[in-house]
Amino acid sequence: EDGQLMTMGTDGAVRVWDIENIVTAEGDESRRFELEPMNELMVGHHVCLTSMVKSSQPDSFIWFAQDSSGAIWKLDLSFTNTTLDPECLFSFHAGPITGLDVSNKSYLMATTALNRSVSVFDFLTNRELTSSRFNQGGTVISWAPHVVSVTHRGGLLVTGFEDGVIRLLELYDPQKLPLVSGRHPKGDAKLRLKQAFKPHNASVTAVAYDQSGKMFATGSSDCTVFFFTVGEKYNPVGFFRVPGPVQALEWSSRFYKENRLLILCQSSQVFEVHSPNPESQKNAKTYHLANLPTRSFKFRSIKSRIKREDEIARRQALKELKEKESKQQHIMQYKEEEEELPPIYIPDHPSRLYCGFYSQPDQFWLSMVHTHTKNQKDSDLCSYSVLETARQKLEKDCLRREAEQKMVAKRKMLSQLQQRSKELLSHNQSLPEHVRLMPSVQTHTQLVHFTCHLWLSFGIRLKDYPI
Repeated sequence: EDGQLMTMGTDGAVRVWDIENIVTAEGDESRRFELEPMNELMVGHHVCLTSMVKSSQPDSFIWFAQDSSGAIWKLDLSFTNTTLDPECLFSFHAGPITGLDVSNKSYLMATTALNRSVSVFDFLTNRELTSSRFNQGGTVISWAPHVVSVTHRGGLLVTGFEDGVIRLLELYDPQKLPLVSGRHPKGDAKLRLKQAFKPHNASVTAVAYDQSGKMFATGSSDCTVFFFTVGEKYNPVGFFRVPGPVQALEWSSRFYKENRLLILCQSSQVFEVHSPNPESQKNAKTYHLANLPTRSFKFRSIKSRIKREDEIARRQALKELKEKESKQQHIMQYKEEEEELPPIYIPDHPSRLYCGFYSQPDQFWLSMVHTHTKNQKDSDLCSYSVLETARQKLEKDCLRREAEQKMVAKRKMLSQLQQRSKELLSHNQSLPEHVRLMPSVQTHTQLVHFTCHLWLSFGIRLKDYPI
């Protein structure tokens, strides 16, 4: 408009050209010519503009631009001394979200995507707290457990990327800092890089902390699992090779005597390895953990066999029903020729493992994804939902059993304490009057003090009965 041509591009710039100069331009023999723009606005780095719409208000220089990297921009294209800076109205992920995790100690949710962004959301207020961009796309994200992030007020995020890099990101939120001298902290939340290391040569596919929070494991599509000790800095212990890309990692729970890691491979193989000893690896010449105690499991499809067994059961029930009807109607039964049972089919490439967890020592559950499912995403969500529900139920059952055992032990100890107290009171009454303890008990507190004094008088240690 007004004899000007406006262009935008994936370089994040908006440029204005003079139409007359373009029309009257004469190129060289190659029919090319160079032309400088009349005005230029650089929106920002990592900005990829795909379309723009002018504001509906008359005589307005405001435009709204769509950023395929995940944003909507408000641009002032008046190109004067009072021109406003570009304003990002909305920001969001571009493309598929590859990782999501919810904090176990706050109302925060963290996500990462292949557009190289990591974002933190407060799902109570429905707003984004902060977002950061990196050089590679994110593939997996997880909040560190409470035993690890207890020193981090906002929380600690572990993020894996396409290039095999792991970044530890500390969420710093000034609004949650304690007040000092009545001053109110100012500033927005942001992610601070605490540590970065590169244990893999391909994209990171899984990360997991053990139950104690002292050992950290990462898995990758380069068919390796790397172990680290957790502290102020994460120090490498060594890596373990598996025959296929790693799909998921699951540590044994605190109810197990030994610390083991379940490694699920996309090639339908499962490995169980013992947690490595960091002390034994200090003098090692290589990070390769070749002598790590290991058990392996390989699975094949049984769906065809299950279908065959269901068909046999169906035919048997139908046969019994026909025999019953023929007897009631006194009809002579003719032998029918049965159809051939469906053959047992075992595919060359079994279904991909999706997730799994320990149910009890030496037992674990697995969820597999049917390779011929039309809607793969729905199948993945269904598999995860069913298995996650079962895992949570088993954990609640274990916690309930542990609480019941503690209650039984406490009740038994309380019964012993009450019996012992009765014996002491009886013995005290049998003593001569001049040595007998005669308290003037008026309150419950005085009764407790008298009982403790009575116990100590007869040489009984209170720590033998830790109620």
